[in-house]
Amino acid sequence: MLTLLNRWRSQPGGPSNASAFIRVLESPKSSVSDKVLVLKAFNDWDVLVNTWFEVADALPAVEKLLDVTAFPEHSSAALLVSKVYFCLEQYERALEFALRGDFNVVPAPRVGLGNDAEYVNKIIETAIDTYKIMSQQGIAAPQQLRELVDKIVARNLDNREIWYVISLGFETTNLPMIEKAISAMPAELNVKNQTTLVETLNRVVNGAFDRSFRFKVINTVIKTYLKCPSPDMSKICECYVLTDNAESAADTITDLISRNLSTRSYQIAFDLYETASQGFLDRVLRRFEQQEQPADAKSMEKVHSILKGHETVKAYLDFYVRHNHTDSVLMEEIKENIRTASAHNALLISNGLMQYGTTCDDFLRNNLSWVSKATNWNKFNAVASLGLIHHGQEASAMKVLDPYLPKESVEGFGFKEGGAMLAYGLIHAKHGDATAMSTLAQWLKTAENEPVRHGACLGFGIAGLGSSSVSGYEKIREVLQRDEAVSGESAGIAMGLIMAGNLNQEVFNELKQYTVDTQHDKTQRGIRTGLACASFGLQGDAEPYITEAIGAKSNPMLRSTGICMLSMAYAGTGSPDVVRRLLEKVATDPNLDVKRYATIGIGFVLSKDPNTCLSYVSMLTEHFNGHVRYGAAMALGIACAGTGNMEAIGLIEPMISDKEGFVRKGALLSLSLIMCQQTDYTCPKVNGFRKQLLKKIGEKNEDSLVKFGAIIAQGLLDIGGQNAAVSLHNSDGQPDMGSMVGMMCFLHGWFWHSMHFFIALAAKPSCLVMVNENLKIPVLDYVCHANSQKFAYPPRAESKKDKDIKKVETVVLSITGKKNALKKAAAAEEKKRREAAAAAALHAAAQSSSSASGGAAAGAAGEDEKMEVDQQGKPKKEKAPEKDTKPIHRLCNPARVIPAQRNLITISDPRSYSPMKPLYKGGIIVSDRIDKEREEKLVSEVVAQVSLPASSSNAELKPPQPFEINLTDY
Repeated sequence: MLTLLNRWRSQPGGPSNASAFIRVLESPKSSVSDKVLVLKAFNDWDVLVNTWFEVADALPAVEKLLDVTAFPEHSSAALLVSKVYFCLEQYERALEFALRGDFNVVPAPRVGLGNDAEYVNKIIETAIDTYKIMSQQGIAAPQQLRELVDKIVARNLDNREIWYVISLGFETTNLPMIEKAISAMPAELNVKNQTTLVETLNRVVNGAFDRSFRFKVINTVIKTYLKCPSPDMSKICECYVLTDNAESAADTITDLISRNLSTRSYQIAFDLYETASQGFLDRVLRRFEQQEQPADAKSMEKVHSILKGHETVKAYLDFYVRHNHTDSVLMEEIKENIRTASAHNALLISNGLMQYGTTCDDFLRNNLSWVSKATNWNKFNAVASLGLIHHGQEASAMKVLDPYLPKESVEGFGFKEGGAMLAYGLIHAKHGDATAMSTLAQWLKTAENEPVRHGACLGFGIAGLGSSSVSGYEKIREVLQRDEAVSGESAGIAMGLIMAGNLNQEVFNELKQYTVDTQHDKTQRGIRTGLACASFGLQGDAEPYITEAIGAKSNPMLRSTGICMLSMAYAGTGSPDVVRRLLEKVATDPNLDVKRYATIGIGFVLSKDPNTCLSYVSMLTEHFNGHVRYGAAMALGIACAGTGNMEAIGLIEPMISDKEGFVRKGALLSLSLIMCQQTDYTCPKVNGFRKQLLKKIGEKNEDSLVKFGAIIAQGLLDIGGQNAAVSLHNSDGQPDMGSMVGMMCFLHGWFWHSMHFFIALAAKPSCLVMVNENLKIPVLDYVCHANSQKFAYPPRAESKKDKDIKKVETVVLSITGKKNALKKAAAAEEKKRREAAAAAALHAAAQSSSSASGGAAAGAAGEDEKMEVDQQGKPKKEKAPEKDTKPIHRLCNPARVIPAQRNLITISDPRSYSPMKPLYKGGIIVSDRIDKEREEKLVSEVVAQVSLPASSSNAELKPPQPFEINLTDY
């Protein structure tokens, strides 16, 4: 048999017509040794490439050999079947039999036609894909497949293809595989290995992974990364925040100070304050107290000041006051169009948003009689808006709010006092120090009526956001147990704010049981928002609570609570499984609140991936259910906030004309979130949208709910004096607790108007503030490599007076038309006379315009004889100022830099300062002064407005302008 096979294989043109040898495999009378020889011959690619289609007909016979226990060459038979299926392009079947054979992950040496490498690579590819799918679906892979994958991984590690193995570990969430790859790195880490570690951290930080898996991978990577000669300590501390390792973060800062790297420690401290919760920062400070004081005590004092938030609050307050660009004319125009109490309330809230952090309350001062029309809860909001205006002005908070705070007794029903307590919390938002929290706790304890308790609870919650204070939680619980509707709602929210990101079994059981027991739907809704806030970022750790809440089939309030918890627990993760669960609830749950919150939840989960959110939500914007349409609009607003995404705008714009008023309101709010901080250059539709808002506000027949939304939308569009943008992520791209919680509370505005204030938690200043090693702001310039018009402030609205002046200047009297008709009818021989008359009229008009002092006074005095002439006689208009066409422009520190502008910024003199992190990150950046001998100039500090509130001002209203009237003219 062997001789026949050799002759057949060596015939000219290669082996062909294998029917004789195939019959050997099929015949039961053939000997085992003959079948073995034939199998080995066919396993040679030089033979199989010309005969596989014949062997394919005999596959059943070959497969039968695998079932014969006594047959010695099961491996050869399985490999032959696998190769034939490979030729048939049935790769899954090919893998199945390759696993049963002696498959070698290393191709045989290239001989003949060299098909073995193609076959081996395809089997490896199919094996990896199958392993990924089974891992993602939670199916245990067969032993043979796992062994094959282990062989593949071993071969990659031998070839130093470490990143390939790490990527495979991420795709299959295989922690041992990642650990094996990292441990395979040499002791002396080269640049390539360091880059691999950084990429690993970025992948695990930004990927949609389970929380426990993420923690384990980060801890594994950090242990190796710290062995690098110069690791990026900022990146490591970012990971410490994600893993809630405050002690290691504190040790890192202390180590940097001991190594005379104080400037870098300051930058890390600023980053920690921006990204970590209050509870985390408190543990960092407590860790410092347990350590020995470093030799450089002054540097440690500065770190303490930064971590307590004093430096960040001071820098942002300076920025907001210095660059305030609120359009006061626009506010007056909106005020003139207000006719209802709800619109009055909306403008008070909108004014607070527009003046967020600017300390400028001129609008309230200049309109005292108008503001005094606010009653009951509108009065509550009017006073609470001062907290937004004076946000960050913590040292003078009591002075600003003193006229409104309770003295010996509460006046009336306590709306003014309750609003003042919320305002105090807003001033200290996310930065409630011991003094502020003690003051709020005392007010909470002595509150005598519901509005006061309502304001005190909300103020306490927003100031203590994320502190996880057990004593604070218990103080709020006492208010909840009073079983009052309004204060119970605020108490439920405040408990969630205090425990944000730190939900546990005890808290969940307590609030869930109270939801079932209470008869107040306001309290139930407050607890829903509170539990959602407490679930932030917990991912899989919150699953037991979410499953229990969603499983309450007879209680729609608990089901909607579970949906909100699910959205916040996985906010920013981009988990497709969570999105599918939310879509399922949109389709199947009969409750409208559940449908609405499930649709909105898609925006939270996909907030880091706007394009994916668009693909999921686009069809829902045309859903037959109005609550789903509203949810789709808000989901797009949340996911695309501040991006100016034109596709999202195109989906939402038709909803402005929706038949449901609340859908139109949601569309306006969503568009304002998307177009915030956009210009005509970055988003061509923004100016048209601004005009549309004013039109909605001014329409008499428009629904009051839509007008309310339009006024709030205007405030969102110009938030922070047009120097801030709503963003749900920090500068590192991670979901920001304060922003996510603020947005969830803002959505509670569907039920309660005072919750609109909480969107300020998501406002991020669009600034670039460079500070030196003394935490002072030096004088320096930045260069923006773009035209200044591209990122300029929007044009200011024109006052009514300016519009009237324009109308006077362009009016054409009827007598002019008659003269024109006479001139056109005149004979041709009078042409010269007409030209002379036109020249004379031109001269007279020029004299009239020069003596009329702008035209307005002449119109008021009733000088009819000074009429305008026709087109030939019109005076020439003043030449419009030329637009800046330079390709670059300069900005002064601290600078207003919107997100779309960040990648275009550089320091004008790179030899002056060395920043501790890239400028495109924005925010506060610490820098080292390069030229120490050069004199350093500092930016002078601006003085914030710390005057008394409007109600206590002694300033009198300005009298009207004098005017004269001559009756003889009539």
